[in-house]
Amino acid sequence: MRVALLVTHLLGTGHLKRASLLADGFVQAGHEAIVISGGFPAPNAAPHHADLIQLSPLRSDAGFTTLYRPDGQATSGFLGQRIIEIGEALTGFAPDMLITELFPFGRRKLATEFEAAVAAVPDTLVYSSVRDILQYPRKPDRVSEAEDRFARLYDGAFLHGDPALVPMQDSWDLPPDLMKNVHYTGYVTETPSNEQSCNPASAVSAGKGEIIVAAGGGSVGDRLFEAAADAADETWRLLIGGHDRAERIAWLKARGSKAIIEPVRPDFTELLTNARLAILQCGYNTAMDVTQSGVRSLFVPFEGDGETEQLTRARAFSKRFGCGLIREKDLSAEALLKEADKISDTMMPDYTSVSLKGVENTVAMAETILSRTA
Repeated sequence: MRVALLVTHLLGTGHLKRASLLADGFVQAGHEAIVISGGFPAPNAAPHHADLIQLSPLRSDAGFTTLYRPDGQATSGFLGQRIIEIGEALTGFAPDMLITELFPFGRRKLATEFEAAVAAVPDTLVYSSVRDILQYPRKPDRVSEAEDRFARLYDGAFLHGDPALVPMQDSWDLPPDLMKNVHYTGYVTETPSNEQSCNPASAVSAGKGEIIVAAGGGSVGDRLFEAAADAADETWRLLIGGHDRAERIAWLKARGSKAIIEPVRPDFTELLTNARLAILQCGYNTAMDVTQSGVRSLFVPFEGDGETEQLTRARAFSKRFGCGLIREKDLSAEALLKEADKISDTMMPDYTSVSLKGVENTVAMAETILSRTA
């Protein structure tokens, strides 16, 4: 089986990470897989086993209203080049299944290139790969537009979540005739690497007794980092991501913070496992890191320009597992300190009920679907 995954991460790196984990899962199961990535290069989110094809990259502003090229200019005339690159990658690979990350339930601004990708492989099964929680469009015509594309262009969708925690209808209530083609896989998570498992000394000591503050691998979370830097003592560790992390680290250190401030680290899961508390946004991969590590958590979900995905997930984790929650509008150094003190004294949460077999289940489902069409 040959599987191509098409993804463009615009702000953080979560979408690329999820696509990479799935692609690696296909390869480890004996199949061929490629990831065609249209966001900025993010080595920490790239696949380890599948091939990565990097398109001419794009990024977005925090409100997802404008797309930018690497030179900071708008994308006028730029998408045509990307469509050519996508077509060449797909026709050269000739996949049995094309999986598009988020589209058609998001990435509306990139609709022309996703539709061109589907058209480039007319005899290929096409599936959407979506996270547990979707951002429901504010305009009714965009809802019908997305659902029409799904019905017209797609054979189905893999929904990487657990309906016992957050069912899809909590964020997007699809009509029954479309929902029947949506397959819950469980959450997509990363297993510890061989390098990490072979280095027990690092796993035992990293982050022990610390408060870890992070906002994923992208250039986001400045308000959270600013408040944390002001609140921190020497036991706080701030992990900064993004292509501009050096400048952001220098900016935070210039505030005179007592915290350890450094770039994101590959042993992030080990840091969480040993930490007394994690203060995090609540993106998909971050939430999965929390469930795997078992750490007490305080979430400050991203809510830029009406975004509800992270807030919905943080509320679900707060209700079910007792995690802390501070809304962005209420964020301050004082609020962080108060809530951190409270959560640090709670019992360790038990996340074991969450389904984390998303990679294995997606591969098995794809194998079954393709065997039925052979």
